[in-house]
Amino acid sequence: MPTRQIEWNVHTIGQIAVYALLIIPVGFLVYGLARRVRMWRIGQPEDRFNAWGTRLRGAITQSILHGRIVRRRNRYGGLMHLFIFVGFVTLLIGTFIVMVEDDITVPIFHYSFYRGNFYLGYKLAMNLAGILLIAGVLMAFYRRLVVRPKQLQTSADDLVILAFLAVLTVQGYALGALRLGVQHDPWAKWSFVSYALAIPLRGLSDGWLMALHQVNWFSHFLTTFAFLAYFAYSKMIHPFTSLANVFFRRLRPMGELTPIENLEEAESFGIAKLEDFSWAQLMNLDACMHCGRCLEYCPTFNTDKPLRPRDLILEIGGYMADSGGIFSGELGEGENSARFRWGEGPERELIGGVVSTEELWDCTTCGACMEQCPVFIEHVPLIVGMRRNLVLEQSEFPDELTNVFNNLERLSSPYQFPPSQRDAWTKKMAQPVRIMGEAAAAEEEVEVLFFVGCLGSFDSRNQRTTMALARILQAAGINFAILGKEETCTGDPARRIGNEYLAQMMAQQTVETLNQYSFKKIVTACPHCFNAIKNEYPQIGGNYEVVHHSELISQLIAEKRITLDPASDVASGKVTYHDPCYLGRYNKVYDDPRSVVSALPGAELTEMGRNRNHSFCCGGGGGRLFMEETRGSRINQARVTEALETGATTLAASCPFCMTMFEDGINGVGANETLQVRDIAELVAAAMVTATANETETETD
Repeated sequence: MPTRQIEWNVHTIGQIAVYALLIIPVGFLVYGLARRVRMWRIGQPEDRFNAWGTRLRGAITQSILHGRIVRRRNRYGGLMHLFIFVGFVTLLIGTFIVMVEDDITVPIFHYSFYRGNFYLGYKLAMNLAGILLIAGVLMAFYRRLVVRPKQLQTSADDLVILAFLAVLTVQGYALGALRLGVQHDPWAKWSFVSYALAIPLRGLSDGWLMALHQVNWFSHFLTTFAFLAYFAYSKMIHPFTSLANVFFRRLRPMGELTPIENLEEAESFGIAKLEDFSWAQLMNLDACMHCGRCLEYCPTFNTDKPLRPRDLILEIGGYMADSGGIFSGELGEGENSARFRWGEGPERELIGGVVSTEELWDCTTCGACMEQCPVFIEHVPLIVGMRRNLVLEQSEFPDELTNVFNNLERLSSPYQFPPSQRDAWTKKMAQPVRIMGEAAAAEEEVEVLFFVGCLGSFDSRNQRTTMALARILQAAGINFAILGKEETCTGDPARRIGNEYLAQMMAQQTVETLNQYSFKKIVTACPHCFNAIKNEYPQIGGNYEVVHHSELISQLIAEKRITLDPASDVASGKVTYHDPCYLGRYNKVYDDPRSVVSALPGAELTEMGRNRNHSFCCGGGGGRLFMEETRGSRINQARVTEALETGATTLAASCPFCMTMFEDGINGVGANETLQVRDIAELVAAAMVTATANETETETD
């Protein structure tokens, strides 16, 4: 019956020595993990112990089964990792199977399962697993040493780990080949790799083969012990920390930032030291695999700015390691930077010493880093937390924001316009627009509250979008009203900039206003308002049904409540659509805007290379709309250039922030004659059958 003698050609004393010595590397591993967990525990409490079923499913599907690692746009890297993972885990399970047979079932229960068909299947699986592991390692070497993607950095640590994996696999094959060279099993071909390696060894005597087998056996275990001891002190720790991070991932909406609780009573604000992070955020730092996927669609990395999300995580991770006296860096340099994380010591300040203020202020909070991260690291909340400390505690922020804060506090808007002018655009409309307060006083029913937003109210360019949406609502016969001078900023810019005090004040004021009135749903053309009302207002009792105007317009077209003129040429030819970060990536609204563009007569929807959840930011989020862009190249110009490469003559937008950034970007690249940017509401309103008589009003400033 097919089987083999376990620990063949190894004396009992050698077997005992291996088990005795195993305590050392296991001790290293446990000690290293324990010290990391100890550092996580210095963080603030955060409840991530709910929804165990959801968390377990996510850990299995997204991490173990590689659902978030093998992706369409990064298939090579994902498959490479999958091969290494499957090969390594299968060989590890195979080792445990042998240990169970040799140390438990046979000596205790006098039963052997390691024989017959099970044994043949086992040998086939082990040989296939080794091939997968070797293939993955070779793919990794090729990617790191030959292809060298710009987002990937290679250190000695990476090469040492790959070398360990390759050597261990080759040693395993060699053990099988040397044994087969002596024993000549009739079923040897099931170990097809070892069998092939055994053929050239037939000329050696059994004595030589057995001697080489013993040397290889002991060297294999010594290599295993060294690798195991190295686990907790290298990037190889990520199978433990990354799986834990996926399990304890944040289950709240991606677009929701956690507020500062009891702000009036707080003694400190934001994040200024390691102890200010939550324990889960500190775990984030150790979960990073250094893969660089967070950089692929990052607007700051791709425009040569100081902020690189991976490096930010590794910088703080190295600082945490220094503070805990843990060697968690790579072999080689003695610097404490993004790649070599041991050397400069824990005496530095977190902000300014570890993380530069330029890194913090360059962030557009687009979420591309979080969307792409295979292990659910939450970069944006970390950055906003440190911004909060800069703004609220250190009063250190870009000069341009002073007027923004003053205007928000005095005028409830980032702009220097009085609230009385919020509804000034309605005077340009051919049909009157109702004001919510007046409708309520007259006891008139309102179905939809149109939340206009600050840019849509005050900015002359974005007023055209506002009026276009109002005309669409009127044409569809929707009973709607606006807040007018009662409307205030949602607080989104203040919150993302880090002024949590103003953000909470704005949000509370808006919720109090909304709660005065009766309506069925809110519609807004601003994804930032949409995200705040949908995901953050429930924190303070603001629970509303809110839709983005792209969703509503798509529905109206589908229900034939508005009719588009087949002869309209407002969007004839190629049209490319830009996904706003706060609509697409944060709230997963991708199809409705595209269905609107596709419904336009003569329009040919042409996608940019980076689209949907891989979209590239306009550069206006995170308060960047109000700040000067002085480092690297301009983000909006990079995106406009990408739009031009499609050959489109119309860039369709669905966000006032994007509209503003693209108007400037088109001017910056000198494409005024070849590309126009228009909101989808403008395009639909201009193409409606009823548009002809009122066409001039959308173009009036």
